Amino acid sequence: MNKYNWGMVGTGFIGNLFAEGLKSLAAANIHAVGSRSMATANSFAKKWQVSQAYSSYAELYADSEVDIIYVATPHNYHYQTVTDALNAGKHVLCEKPLTLNAGQARDLVKLARRKELFLMDAMWNRFQPWYSVVKQLLNDNRLGDLQHLKADLSFKFDVGPEHRIYNRELAGGALLDLGVYPLALASLFFGKPEEVISSCHLCETGVDDQVSMILKYSSGATAELGCSNRYFSKNNATLHGSKGFLEIHGMLVRPEKISLYENGSQPIVIETPFTSNAHQYVAQAVMDMLDQGAIEHPLMPLDETIEIMETMDLIRGEAGIIYPEEE
Repeated sequence: MNKYNWGMVGTGFIGNLFAEGLKSLAAANIHAVGSRSMATANSFAKKWQVSQAYSSYAELYADSEVDIIYVATPHNYHYQTVTDALNAGKHVLCEKPLTLNAGQARDLVKLARRKELFLMDAMWNRFQPWYSVVKQLLNDNRLGDLQHLKADLSFKFDVGPEHRIYNRELAGGALLDLGVYPLALASLFFGKPEEVISSCHLCETGVDDQVSMILKYSSGATAELGCSNRYFSKNNATLHGSKGFLEIHGMLVRPEKISLYENGSQPIVIETPFTSNAHQYVAQAVMDMLDQGAIEHPLMPLDETIEIMETMDLIRGEAGIIYPEEE
């Protein structure tokens, strides 16, 4: 097993969670952190025992010892940050959504493939223990033909309009921040939708704070999805098939157990416990691919990331949501 030096871009809440996950991996070393503030970089470095702290991202990219860049900046900075990291010859794991829109995503994918560098959207829940359980159930045909998915990821955010989640200048909105999870789950099970019907509620800052979606597929399957900053939900998902259904518990971002209902029977509950804070699974997946010399992961391929972005583009287009970088 090789050991990899990680460089951190983004020292906020998510960046700290990811650092915690990295610390649980033998193959990972947090070598450097870059921030727009030296004080912030130093604080992060002290907290996580990081060797190098830089007051600019450019200095981080120039560090020859950094193998992989992890990006956890606000959404509207992803495109330029990932572009610069790839051009510096670094492999990249970027928080979801990869970019603001499908056009930007295509640019990054083209660049990564041309430079033969690893790039992936950090859809961390795909690499957690719950998925291998569900995959085995589906391989064993326990649900029969898949017909419908119902999923919602919603939290009430009691913050002001300047907060990232509501700030148009930072590509705020429920869809990019939360809706990408149920959309990616539907993509995992059904592929690309043939038709998308959506309804968005816009808040006073001009971004979406509630989105309802119905997706239709060529197989005849459907998905009923939702996300919101205005209410709390159970944040579970239910996948229905011709033989039964299963419920994925414990938030879509980090499921803790699966309940399988076959032909109307009592549920079979399967625990899917995770270690650390579950962020380490996606980091390990990146390093596994690099060990193999691969520049994409088959469980989160770049073409699928583009398809998910295309679906979100359709939804935002119907609602008239345009960010400053797109004007």
